[in-house]
Amino acid sequence: MSTKLDLLSLDDTGLTRLYAERIEPILRTQEVYRRAAMKTFAWRLALVALGAAGVGAAIWFWSTEVFNGLMFGGVAFVAGYWFAYQPLAAVGTNAKSQSLNSIADAIGCTYDLSAFEKDGLPHFQELRLLPSCDRSDYQDCFRGTHKGCAFAFYEGHLETRHQTKNGTTWRTVFRGQLIRIAFPKKFLGTTVVRRDAGIFNSVARWMSTMQRVNLGESRLEKAFEIYSTDQVEARYLIHPVFMERLLALETAFKGARLRCAFIDGDLLVAIEGGDKFELGSMFANLADIARVRIIVADIAEVMRLIEAVLTAEEAVLPAS
Repeated sequence: MSTKLDLLSLDDTGLTRLYAERIEPILRTQEVYRRAAMKTFAWRLALVALGAAGVGAAIWFWSTEVFNGLMFGGVAFVAGYWFAYQPLAAVGTNAKSQSLNSIADAIGCTYDLSAFEKDGLPHFQELRLLPSCDRSDYQDCFRGTHKGCAFAFYEGHLETRHQTKNGTTWRTVFRGQLIRIAFPKKFLGTTVVRRDAGIFNSVARWMSTMQRVNLGESRLEKAFEIYSTDQVEARYLIHPVFMERLLALETAFKGARLRCAFIDGDLLVAIEGGDKFELGSMFANLADIARVRIIVADIAEVMRLIEAVLTAEEAVLPAS
């Protein structure tokens, strides 16, 4: 395929061609490795089960408590299962990385699994588009250009630490997609769009150094809270068409609490859309077009969001 593939107009015939020409050879090779890894997993798991049973029996005998034996035996099995699964995990990572690289190349993008610059992340944090966290992980970065605007999108998983009487637990506070679209010119001010927080809006206003922007349209006022350092520019950027796009895209993307900001020359979008761009279970044949169909649909949803945002803004954004 020498021409750039348009995912937004890709039909089933085009997807089948993409799969046959670019993805299937990768997955067929990785399927050979997966079957070998399954054998390793099976014998490792058998040893793990025996070892966990031994640990459980020993603890039971030593403490004379059945519960203690079951608990320690269960912990040993879970730890051993993780060890047994690692060969399959390695195959899955390779298959995913190669497949997504190939898809990205077909649509004129680049892809990085984990070692990449987190575009816009300081601004995502500074403007509180992301919650505070104790640890974070970022992966699956696609980078390219659309309608003359550079873009990047990647996934983030943020967690906070909680101490309980049983030890430390981790709670997910954000899992979704982060999108940065770079426009040709810088914006005069900073504008932030958040989902309406109900009774907590007064707290958000008190914490914000910006002024609230009134939309003048009751339905949109109920859906969003907008703050800006430049009221005139904010009304220029956050027009009703753009806001309607946000509502529609949140539904289409099956996400939650979409929020965005205009700062410097960037439009930043964060949406809690879950974990995407995954091949699926490693306990089934890898060479299956259904796996690719799901991934392509995930990427197309993000591209559709970018397309819709640019379409909504292109008539009103300053010319470069």
